[in-house]
Formats: sequence, C-alpha cells, structure tokens
Amino acid sequence: MRHPILLSILASVLAMPSVSMAIPVRTLAFDLPATEVGFDLITLDKTKDTKPDNEKTLHLDAHMNRFSPAVSLPPGRYQATSKSFKSTEAFTLPDGEGVRYLLLILPKGDGTCLIFPIPDAVTKIGPGTRFLLNATREEIAVRFGTQKSTLKPGHSEYLHPPHPAPADQRIEVEMARREDNAWVPFNSTYWPLDPRARSFVLVYPDPVTGLPRTKNLSEVPQ
Repeated sequence: MRHPILLSILASVLAMPSVSMAIPVRTLAFDLPATEVGFDLITLDKTKDTKPDNEKTLHLDAHMNRFSPAVSLPPGRYQATSKSFKSTEAFTLPDGEGVRYLLLILPKGDGTCLIFPIPDAVTKIGPGTRFLLNATREEIAVRFGTQKSTLKPGHSEYLHPPHPAPADQRIEVEMARREDNAWVPFNSTYWPLDPRARSFVLVYPDPVTGLPRTKNLSEVPQ
C-alpha cells in the first residue's frame, strides 16, 4: 500500500539542496604583531570577490606560537581582514566529509600576511609525523634522517619517523637552498623523536634578511 503523505515528504527531502556541513578550523601563527590577532571573515561569491548585502561577517582569532581553539566555518572561499595587517588575504576551505583545517598564518615584512589552509587530519599527520611547508620563494632540499625531499615554493611534505628508531631518540636534519646552481646548507640540527606528538614545521623567509628560517610547533593529538 502506498502512503501519499510519506511519499510527498520523501520527494520534498530529495528535492532539497544539499547543505554543506561546517568545518572545524584552527589557526597557527609563529610570528604576529601582537600576542593575539583577530580576523574578520566574509565569504566570497563564486564568480566575483564581492560581499553580498546580507552576508554575515565571521570572526577568527590567531594566537602567537600556539594553536587556537577550533571554530566551525562553512566550506567556501573567504576573505580575511585584520586591523593588524595592511591588506586582505583570501583562502579556500574545500568541502568534504570529516575534514578539518589548520590555517597557517604567515606575516610578511611589508605588513601583510599569507594564510595557508592545511588539512588537519590525524590520519595524515599522525603521532610521530611532521608536516613541513616551504613558504619561501625558492626551492629547498631537506634530509630528515634517511628521508630526502626537494620542495618547490608553496609545496609541502610529510616527514615520517624512521624505523627502527635511533638509539639516542634524535633525528638528524639538514636543509639547503639553491645558490648559483649549488645547494647551500642553511639549517643543520637534530630533532627529538616523540612517538606521541605530531609537528607542523614552517620554512619561511626572514623578514629582515630574506634567508630561510625554520619554526615548528608540536601537539599530542586527541
């Protein structure tokens, strides 16, 4: 037996446009003009960068050298504005089931900033793994234990802990930049091996010298 009312409800549900779920978003910034910096966000039209008259402004906070609490944002393209920076910066949060994002905020020497959305998934950046992002304008080479990578500007790499683990629980790290068709080292150190923690590593140009600098922040994922 058919049920006209149930069929009508089902047809209405199927005809409804799909609603995108909100995405948990955190921020991470190593250098900021202040300990805490606020950003106002507006969503941008898919065809032109304009703010609709009825668009609600969202807010996002960034804390120096630590992760911010997660806020929920709908997927889409955003324009970020802050009183602490001279210009606006746009970024995109792609839609997807179960996604999370970390917004890596990079202040520049000219008073502006860059915002890099990084997938914040424990399945990709799990305990013991380091996410390395080359935010310079030049190619860099990295050796993490025996793992070797060459990263173009804006590219990233997952650095996985070596197996078996070194006896001294330290991983040798070397980084170099190209200069006159030769690799010139700019960082040589040891990173501690912590199988519980994951790290986000940023290589970016020093605001004064322009040479690559390295900073990182670790956390034990929940």
